[in-house]
Amino acid sequence: MKRLLSRLLLLSLFISPSAQAGDVIKLTQGASTQFSLQENVTTGYSWRIDQNASRNLEILSISDGGRSSGQRRMVGSPSIRHWKIQALKPGRAEIIFVYQRPWEPAPVQTRSVDVEVTP
Repeated sequence: MKRLLSRLLLLSLFISPSAQAGDVIKLTQGASTQFSLQENVTTGYSWRIDQNASRNLEILSISDGGRSSGQRRMVGSPSIRHWKIQALKPGRAEIIFVYQRPWEPAPVQTRSVDVEVTP
């Protein structure tokens, strides 16, 4: 029960400074944008791309821009994880981000981002 409550609290604190769930990022071929998600690596949680669940990633180039945090890294302090998304070919892709501790079998949250690339 305590573990479930801590997960619910963690989920209630989750924010995203960029696109919201269900949003579509629209790019022209060759253009790029940055996408960011808040995470809490001091407690073991971090975001990663689920390559198997994502669709049509070959039309994009996605690079991990690392994370930024506040002045001090105290336990429980959030940080922001950044990705650069570049449009390579026209089409539509879905990027599935999962938020989990590496040693746990299932994510506590999943985030889907659609990217539409036009010529």
